[in-house]
Amino acid sequence: MKLIDILVNEIRTSASFNSNIQVAPSVVLWTDKLRQWESALPLLQAAMPELLVLGDYQPEKRQGPAIWLKCVIEGVLPEFELPIGKTPILYLPGYERRDLRAIAKCPDELKPLAELQYRGSWWVYNTAGRDWTVNAFLLSSSGGAGLDVASDKSTQAALLKVLPEILESERADLANKRLEAPDFNKLISSDPIRDLLAWMNEPKSARERWDDKRWEALVSIWETEFHFNPKKDGEFTAAELLCRRQGPWEGVWQRYAETCNHYSELPGLLLKVEPDLAADGSSYPARNAAEEQKLETELNKLRSGASCSDVRSALQQFEKEHSERRNWIWFGLGLSPLAGVIEHLAQVAKLTELAFNGSTVDEMAEQYKELYWQADDQVLRALASPLKNQQQELIQELLHIIYSPWLEEVTTNFQNLVARHGYDGELVARESTAKYQSGGEVVFFVDGLRFDVAKRLCARLEKLGKLTLSHDWAALPSVTATAKAAVTPVQDRLTGRTTDKDFQPSLVESEASFSSHYLKKYLAEKGWVYLAETETGDPSTNAWVQSGDIDKEGHVKGLKLANRIDPLLDEIVERVEDLFSASWRRIRIVTDHGWLLTPSTMAKVDIAKYLTETRWGRCALVKDNVQTDHLKVGWYWNKDVTVAMAPGIRNFTAGKHYDHGGLSLQECFTPVIDLINNQPATAKPSVNATINEIRWVGLVGKLSCDVEGDGVVAVLRTQPGNAESEISPRKPLKDGKCTLMVDDEFEQTSAVVVLLDETGNVIAKQPTIVGGED
Repeated sequence: MKLIDILVNEIRTSASFNSNIQVAPSVVLWTDKLRQWESALPLLQAAMPELLVLGDYQPEKRQGPAIWLKCVIEGVLPEFELPIGKTPILYLPGYERRDLRAIAKCPDELKPLAELQYRGSWWVYNTAGRDWTVNAFLLSSSGGAGLDVASDKSTQAALLKVLPEILESERADLANKRLEAPDFNKLISSDPIRDLLAWMNEPKSARERWDDKRWEALVSIWETEFHFNPKKDGEFTAAELLCRRQGPWEGVWQRYAETCNHYSELPGLLLKVEPDLAADGSSYPARNAAEEQKLETELNKLRSGASCSDVRSALQQFEKEHSERRNWIWFGLGLSPLAGVIEHLAQVAKLTELAFNGSTVDEMAEQYKELYWQADDQVLRALASPLKNQQQELIQELLHIIYSPWLEEVTTNFQNLVARHGYDGELVARESTAKYQSGGEVVFFVDGLRFDVAKRLCARLEKLGKLTLSHDWAALPSVTATAKAAVTPVQDRLTGRTTDKDFQPSLVESEASFSSHYLKKYLAEKGWVYLAETETGDPSTNAWVQSGDIDKEGHVKGLKLANRIDPLLDEIVERVEDLFSASWRRIRIVTDHGWLLTPSTMAKVDIAKYLTETRWGRCALVKDNVQTDHLKVGWYWNKDVTVAMAPGIRNFTAGKHYDHGGLSLQECFTPVIDLINNQPATAKPSVNATINEIRWVGLVGKLSCDVEGDGVVAVLRTQPGNAESEISPRKPLKDGKCTLMVDDEFEQTSAVVVLLDETGNVIAKQPTIVGGED
């Protein structure tokens, strides 16, 4: 047990009372004339959220003048609430018990608290009512730690300097031995390597942060263990020793490798060290920087004059030369971005060496499904690499050289097959997504879930249940208005008229255009529920959910969509977790279409305005009885309506990186993900709860809820459906309220307040920022 646990227990025990003859004390009074405990206040308040401090008005630190403290204790400040079920503890630094006892002579600033001594209890040492000193607490076997502590001045001074470290220590580590100054000094630096790295990271601020006693202790330790004196040798010598990794410095290097993200300034110091050509270069950031510069120079040479084949060969060779650097710590620190992006470029180069073809549309689709979707995925990953603007332009140019011609040829091959044999989507699009299971199924529509992105999504969803990935074909043209309607459970209520505009089908029963209003109306008539963004619904029914902004982000951000893919997929996974937590058994994820994303803007192709009724980027509505050289298909909802397709990966509109509506595998070959919940079915929660407010006071969140039912607990998670992401203890709600405490490492973290029923089902949630908004 840690000493802090013993101390907290003893202080709280002071509030014990005999309910047969006494009333509960209103407060525990803790006087400290010598202010010995002040240095440990942050630690003490973290362990005792009911601990209040007399002092200047700082409510975020639970500190204030006597009048304010009195109001807090009486519970008349709605904006400040004490933990439920805990007796308030009032710490009075600079005062002793007799300052309150002698009311006539009580200092004015203390008088409002004087009456508390008659309805409160004291935490005092022995029956004489003396203050608990730190030494008394450590020595006493009655109400203290029962340790053997030397009484000399140096020991007494040392224990006060390291009081927080002492309280954080395990009693067993300090027991059964005579504790003297050196024993306490070791607590100053229980981890000399950590302190050495912290000093190297910020020498000046670290030195200012440590008092002379601690600094001298560290100097002595480092000189003994690492043969290094910071006062004589300085930080640059330490940097040289760290990079060389010889003798005891190998251990320092291993620690740095494990925790390098904690020392943001240290790479700048190490970068000044000239690499030892005879040593392992991985520990020298200057070596890594030189290799990065070399790679960038070589990549720039490929921008002009080199053939597509030569560029592909060079990229794969560069990957062999630089792949090892991804194992160096500098890659994890973001200092080797080109060593990272070259992996993706090399994969694109390898996959695009041959433009695949087939004798049928299905044959091409199978090849894409088995292998070539990875080319699209690797392009996205290359574009999402964290690079400077100039480097991003370089990568886009290289992708244009190796990917765009391949994409053009593959798309042309696909369009030629469609021209000869027809488009499978004319028959299939209604089939694979129209046969929905009756009861217990959610159809989760994600706009623009391209097949390669769906593969990335599947990798995230596999842990949640039994997953099956199949495919469908987008209804043509592959725009949202047409293709989304084709995968809804109400597609049988829709038709296409020659008068319909913008590829939007209309209703069978009237000429009104299909819209979200009619989707909800027809779903309800079929016994389905349309779930809004945060709703989870009744798992005994069928439900339609739509989420994910992939297509919207693509149109707005263009190439920058690549950076948004993973966050967008995280949102989809979170929604799936919520639905499974609400006891849904099956979720089918469907989409309307994919898209093209080209590293350079798509080449513009003209189609005369007089030939078209409507012209979009990748498709155009052709007027009746008009001839055009472009590939033509029938509109999915009415084959009498003719749609012209942009050839290859070209576009009827200039300046597009992102678009859809055309005829390519990337736009038309769409995923269908079936996910079966692998958790045992649970009864629907018998309680209802709504979160009204989460208010932060420091790292303590005060929660207020409306609850119907028993057994509801609250917790903070970074992922609402994942119990392993919890960052606070679970707390039961009492009268709809509780407090949630979080360690300081999670301050300003995006989290979610989650309410759980007795079986662990999520019944309510609300996002928050730990500690409050910035």
